[in-house]
Amino acid sequence: MGIITLESKNSMSAATELKTAQDLTSAEYLAERVKDAYKTFSGEQLAQLQSLYSSDIHFEDPAHAVQGKTALIEYFTRMSKNLNNCEFRFHSTITNGTDIFLSWTMFLKHPRLNSGDPIRVEGASYLRTRNGKIYYHRDYFDMGAMVYENIPLLGRLVRNLKQRLGR
Repeated sequence: MGIITLESKNSMSAATELKTAQDLTSAEYLAERVKDAYKTFSGEQLAQLQSLYSSDIHFEDPAHAVQGKTALIEYFTRMSKNLNNCEFRFHSTITNGTDIFLSWTMFLKHPRLNSGDPIRVEGASYLRTRNGKIYYHRDYFDMGAMVYENIPLLGRLVRNLKQRLGR
């Protein structure tokens, strides 16, 4: 197997630690593959994404839940069609041998949201693995920050409501 570069915990340091794939647990190796595949989310990455998941994958995010790899790829295909751009920056990765937790920031551009300007969304993913594949994937993020606040009239209402709740 090849060499994987893992970012050091101190992002200010240029030093990196090199490990071979044999030195990583299955979950650590899979976490690195997930981060690589999701750096840029588009229809072009679907084959790479598909290789990460088991046939019985259960995927859930604040908007949808799907069961099975075919349904997941169809969902990803629909999502990627209308995006101008979608990128993820990963901040923290925690593994325990079979489970993976990733914190991230998503930057997306959608022609019907925020006048096509970039939207920044903070989130996290919880992944459960079996035999080197993901069989459970749950994304957590603020749907309001991603969608509702970026629709012209509705966005103003949501932002005002959040301000009132914060008082």
